[in-house]
Amino acid sequence: MPVSGVLERLLEYWQSLPRESGAVIPARTALRPSELHEHLPRLALMKRLDRYDMVVSMIGTSADQLWHAPFVGMNAFDLTSPTLRENTSMLYSAILDQPTGVVMRETVRRRGGKNAELSTLYLPLADELGYPSYIVCCSAYEHRSKYERINDRLLPDHQRVSSIEFIDIGSGTPHIQFERPAPRPSPRADQRWWERFMPVRPRPTPGTWLDA
Repeated sequence: MPVSGVLERLLEYWQSLPRESGAVIPARTALRPSELHEHLPRLALMKRLDRYDMVVSMIGTSADQLWHAPFVGMNAFDLTSPTLRENTSMLYSAILDQPTGVVMRETVRRRGGKNAELSTLYLPLADELGYPSYIVCCSAYEHRSKYERINDRLLPDHQRVSSIEFIDIGSGTPHIQFERPAPRPSPRADQRWWERFMPVRPRPTPGTWLDA
């Protein structure tokens, strides 16, 4: 099992959901919120409208209280670094088009400024017509057993990904060559910061005064 804890229980729940005859993945409507009470604060559901438009259509009940703006209706790509936009698109497409499950591990910066290791499980779901259109994802901090402050990075931004592991759910696993983003140069100020406080006029001659 590539995951443990709450993510393992979600994977087992997803695997137990009923499927239409011959279908590899269950329908979104098969999810029962009453059976997901343990996961709801950690859970997000994204719907693909096109390659670069993944709308957050359902979110854990407490998530919006811990972010500056509501999640529902936003595009998940808005949280993705521009340099990783194409990699993220390839990942979401693989989850839905293969289809496949994914476990992503990455380092994220928490609200307090400290780094933490985050694991996110992504699983595909079908719409009412049977097309793979939804991704349910659940995030959990590694080496953290309690629930407090679990939503401050519910949707990761994929800035510092350490590993991506595909889960064969019946259609094999994809072979993707992710792009290596070019490192962004560190910004360099034109002037040293303290020069803002230096006088513009030349220094006065010793023994003289500057006019007010």
